[in-house]
Amino acid sequence: MKSLALLVSGLLAIALLGGPLAMFLSAKLYKVRNNEPNTVLQGSLSKSTKYLIYKSLIATLAALSILTNAAFLIEHIPATLRLLSFLALCTGLIAIKRLFFQKSK
Repeated sequence: MKSLALLVSGLLAIALLGGPLAMFLSAKLYKVRNNEPNTVLQGSLSKSTKYLIYKSLIATLAALSILTNAAFLIEHIPATLRLLSFLALCTGLIAIKRLFFQKSK
């Protein structure tokens, strides 16, 4: 039973925190793209490699959040968790939209 509780708490953490965290990181993507000194990834990697790693991290986090939230919306769960799951699903979709569908300047 302890392992089941750990599995459920892990799924809830991915579902409810993944979308907002991905949305926050996609807002920080502008700094990585413009090469400001306070970027998240620093070191000996090239600029395009840093950008690719950062973008894939955000996409993976948002995709995991979207999939688990969609599963929570289909299942029979309490209304409060269903509402939180819907809000986290929306933030995951916003993160994907910011990541891949940006307006060109």
